[in-house]
Amino acid sequence: MNKHLVVGAGLIGCPLAERLAARGYTVTIATRSGSTAVGPTTLVLDASDPATFVQAATDASTIFVCTNPPYIDWAAQWPSIFDAAIAAASAMGARNVVMGNLYPYGSPTGAMSEHSPATTTEVKGLIRRAGWAKISTAHDTGYISAVEVRASDYVARHTALRDSKRNPVDTERTHCEAGD
Repeated sequence: MNKHLVVGAGLIGCPLAERLAARGYTVTIATRSGSTAVGPTTLVLDASDPATFVQAATDASTIFVCTNPPYIDWAAQWPSIFDAAIAAASAMGARNVVMGNLYPYGSPTGAMSEHSPATTTEVKGLIRRAGWAKISTAHDTGYISAVEVRASDYVARHTALRDSKRNPVDTERTHCEAGD
């Protein structure tokens, strides 16, 4: 299957969906508001509702969870979004790619890596850490296949996936960018 569901049309979701569509994949971009992108089919989706999330993911081989509720709604919305993403990935046998952030790390004293401890005590970090723990457990038990991509410093719309050699974001810091 070459069908992908991208949930969220922000700094990551929109350019990701557009790039996948430009490469010839069948892509649906699903958002709370029905935001559009060039190439993908658009869909209004309440990502916290497992039944509609499963329906949106019909025949998808990969589900990209790139949504981000408003900060004030994280505690109410993220747990059910993570649950719905797990349900959809399981029902479709799809891979689940979760766009994460650095909040679970808290305030590290050195460089961060995938092996750094999630030591946050801050509410937003605790919410994201708990959500990834749910998805990670579902992955580790074989219920779904999942990976989290953690990043920060989202600069502006359509810049998160650009070529840093042609358009550097910040020449004073080391950074990696998704892309080709």
